[in-house]
Amino acid sequence: MTGTPSSSAAALPAPARPLGMRLAAWALPLILLLFAIFFSLAEPQIFPTTRTIVTILRTESVAAILAIALVFPLVVGKFDLSVGAVLGLGAILTTGLPSLQGLPLLPSIAIAIAACGTIGLVNGLLVARLGVTSLVATLGSSVIVTGCVLWYTGGNVLYTGIPRDLPRLAQADLAGIPLPAIFLAIVAIAAWYVLEATPLGRYFHAVGGSAEAARLSGLKVERLTIIAFVISGLLAGFAGVLQSAQLGSGNPNVGPPFLLPAFASAFLGATAVRIGTFNVWGTVIAVFTVAVGINGLQLMGVEFFVGPIFQGAALLAAVIATRQLMRKRS
Repeated sequence: MTGTPSSSAAALPAPARPLGMRLAAWALPLILLLFAIFFSLAEPQIFPTTRTIVTILRTESVAAILAIALVFPLVVGKFDLSVGAVLGLGAILTTGLPSLQGLPLLPSIAIAIAACGTIGLVNGLLVARLGVTSLVATLGSSVIVTGCVLWYTGGNVLYTGIPRDLPRLAQADLAGIPLPAIFLAIVAIAAWYVLEATPLGRYFHAVGGSAEAARLSGLKVERLTIIAFVISGLLAGFAGVLQSAQLGSGNPNVGPPFLLPAFASAFLGATAVRIGTFNVWGTVIAVFTVAVGINGLQLMGVEFFVGPIFQGAALLAAVIATRQLMRKRS
């Protein structure tokens, strides 16, 4: 869904973007600011407090990391419908290996993330080497992973034998900043650097712009596609580790509900910062824009079902806006 200019075009001065496109890049941050102002005025005793800010940072960092994971396949023009299930796998292995197999926490985390990266590798091989469409391949792997998680746990929530150090990954602060938010910052900076400041990132964008043109220019499209899926799996696994720390237990049903918010954030993020392009900072802003909106509405006493409706509406609006903005950009 993204394009990379050719070498001859790159030598020419870039045409100035229309004013509307430049303003659109800042629309999402402005919405976030307006949400914060509105809910601060509507609930002045609850919303504009340090506790609310810290809570949002702590709880939404997992969703933001998962949305960043999704950006990598999207940049190369593929969909990964397995990220929610992979997050669940990472969460269950992080808790299940100590609880059921008696392994120490750090090896359990390493195995969990490696297993999730392996799922990403399998997805990449299915798509790049066997030619299975990404929607079908990742949907199938999602169902398989979900079934394996249920088999491993017997469908039960794991409460006993959870290492005491695990919840500290979610509960600890550093200079008043929740540790999950610090992990998010590290992941976001690293992902931004890879996508925007390295040859690998430029190759990803070239593949997403036109896989055939990238192949004719000498890029190893299959390998790049596989790498994008592996990165997605590894980041989804890390998000699962943090989610297990948030819960302090292993819930076999925790992963799939993260899928819709991740897609909503990735597509909504493509309407900000870099218009019409899946990008890290737009995605992070989108996560917290939706989170502030939902949290604010909940604090005002709206019904529980408003959250999913809000997320679904955000996804539809984001897809429509992204398509329109890409047409204007082209």
